[in-house]
Amino acid sequence: MRWICLLLLFFASFITYADKQLIGFAAEPLMKEFSLNVSQWGIVGSSFFIVFIVTSLIGGTWSDRLGTTKVIFLVLAGISIVQLGSFAIAGLPMIILYRVLLGAFEGPMSPTGMSHIAKIFPVDLRGIAVSVFVAGASLGGIIAAPLLVGMIEKFGWKMTFVLLGFVSLALLLIWVLVDRVTKKKENATTVKANKLKWSEIAPVLRNPACFLTMALSAATFWLIIWLAIWAPVYLTKVLKLSPMKMAYTIAGSGIVSLVLVFLISAISDRIFKKTQSHTKARVWVAGISTIIGGLALTAIPLLGNSLVWIVVALCIAKGSTYVNYSMSSTVMIQLMPERAGLMSSILSLGNNITQLVAPIVTGIIVQSAGANMELGFNYSIYVMGGLFLLTAILNLIFVRPDKGKETTLPVSVTV
Repeated sequence: MRWICLLLLFFASFITYADKQLIGFAAEPLMKEFSLNVSQWGIVGSSFFIVFIVTSLIGGTWSDRLGTTKVIFLVLAGISIVQLGSFAIAGLPMIILYRVLLGAFEGPMSPTGMSHIAKIFPVDLRGIAVSVFVAGASLGGIIAAPLLVGMIEKFGWKMTFVLLGFVSLALLLIWVLVDRVTKKKENATTVKANKLKWSEIAPVLRNPACFLTMALSAATFWLIIWLAIWAPVYLTKVLKLSPMKMAYTIAGSGIVSLVLVFLISAISDRIFKKTQSHTKARVWVAGISTIIGGLALTAIPLLGNSLVWIVVALCIAKGSTYVNYSMSSTVMIQLMPERAGLMSSILSLGNNITQLVAPIVTGIIVQSAGANMELGFNYSIYVMGGLFLLTAILNLIFVRPDKGKETTLPVSVTV
């Protein structure tokens, strides 16, 4: 049943990412209907993260006590209710409230999903399993775009919001059904972590493996948010691509990068199966692939206007670094296995903060070059490449998660 659960997590990741993106595709009709200016729309865009960051940390941590299945149930139920209530939106305050609530319910999904995978998959399969879960969000960004735009044009933005609510509700019902069948078949015990003490978590947080792993994952999210916000501008303004050609470039490189992520993750799992070493299978694989990705990224400004080679370099950069999310989550959980939800939440916290900071810093870097936009974007690419090389080298030198096995918490087992 674990693979069925993983498939459901894949669709949950897909749907939550599509929900997050939906507001952008509905921007024009929403702004027109409610007479919103650019500044007001900026508030709408940022409102999603107001509570999202908090619930991402709290929700994942609570999943260690409540159980990952219950938290995922609450996430899907909350998203369904918010989306089905979209008919009540009648102005700017309601749009902001809608986004705040959606972000609040979606926050726990990523860390809780990774924690759930850690509970149902053996260590030698977690690399590929987490990659499948993460792929849901990636494909949500690639596939959902034309589907959502088509739905908005045909049914309108309100009905599209509501239809996604029904999709979330259907997934929720399937999740409950599969959970009941699983419990009946396995009749398994439930492992609950005892109350967390600061004296137990502090040594883990001080461990270089913890904050350096977070740094490596954060560097990856810097690239992810750059590609989401700044890459379209770079491709159209600097490389002079048409909007449609830009879209195909981003989508095509996204698909190729997913193939690379699955390939690298499979190699990592195979190495772990042979060596039983997180250092060799996760840290070394992530570090070496990140160095390759960082070098590919820094090569882009040197390739001029050769679109083919730029796309090749972009595919290598994305595929070789996106795998860090899978590798980093595995390493973090290994540091405190009984607190998989907490460790996943801490990792997600660093990623979410990066998503808030990176766009602002990138804007400052690009603007620092003045009228020479190409030079400004090149600076931003070099900064990302430098972050990848620095964090990868530090991880290779200092991160040894296998030495953290003694840092575990007592647990109570109940039937």
